[in-house]
Amino acid sequence: MKICVIGDFSENHDEGLKNIAHYLVESMSRNSDVLLLKVNVKNILSLATIRRIKEFLPDIVHYVPGPTNKSLLLLRLIKRYLGNNTKIVLSAPHPKFSDICFALLNFKPDFVFASSWELKERMDRLGIPSCLLPNGVDTNRFAPLSGADKMRLREKYNLKKDSFTILHVGHIIDNRNLEILTKLSGDNQVVIVASRYIGIDRKLARELHNAGCIIFQGFFPKIEEFYQLSDCYLFPVKKGDSILCPLSILEAMSCNLPVITTEFDGIITFFEEGDGLMFARKKEDFFDAVNKIKDGKIFISTREKVKQYSWNSITQKVLKVYMALLS
Repeated sequence: MKICVIGDFSENHDEGLKNIAHYLVESMSRNSDVLLLKVNVKNILSLATIRRIKEFLPDIVHYVPGPTNKSLLLLRLIKRYLGNNTKIVLSAPHPKFSDICFALLNFKPDFVFASSWELKERMDRLGIPSCLLPNGVDTNRFAPLSGADKMRLREKYNLKKDSFTILHVGHIIDNRNLEILTKLSGDNQVVIVASRYIGIDRKLARELHNAGCIIFQGFFPKIEEFYQLSDCYLFPVKKGDSILCPLSILEAMSCNLPVITTEFDGIITFFEEGDGLMFARKKEDFFDAVNKIKDGKIFISTREKVKQYSWNSITQKVLKVYMALLS
């Protein structure tokens, strides 16, 4: 089975869409029945890349990022170039396409992995085969540590050992509702790990810093250590400003952290609230949830909720869809 995966394979694994492509390929590469070709979406329009795909003659082209209307046009051209024997499969972690685009292009993918009920229903209306599938998590890498190891990590990163530590992982940009973190930093140790993949909003970063938030910016190969040293994970980003099923939420849950998050479509599709997973419907809910956790009023078992979605488990489901398409 020859699979061409198109994704963002550039530089460091410091962004959600890049990590989805990376983990999917890494997991599939362990299967001896799969021959893989990785194609960086940033180079997809080069003649050399097009020739590589044509010479590889994939059975399936799996497009990971987005998708957008531009993505659909690109895949329509690839389908025409490779012929009808090649199946086109889409992941849709952050869909930004219009339904009318399929009709205008006279094109439909052969299968879509939908990371929310809303997207699955859209595909059903369009007559496009699909199934619900969340993003995965590396449950071996993202695992809880003992209290002593947690303190050792705080010392490693020059953090206070005795402060209740709230973590946020993501971009520091003005549409992500991070002002909430400035209100929490007075009585807590707020740690933000920010990628350089998207440019930082310096005004917002200055406000966060002045409020006492501790910012680590850049690529951290051992990003799991920030989850492991924390007491709570907070993801206040508004719906529409992140992928449907944010990876950092899954990673925090895998480390058995209590998680306070906006009700993302891709989270409420696969997880019920409770056992340390708390949904914030309004701004005050974030503060109330932090206080409940600090008071010991929350039973925490988020790892049990997420461990069924290891990348190995997700990849096995993807491979079953591939085999069904080719049979």
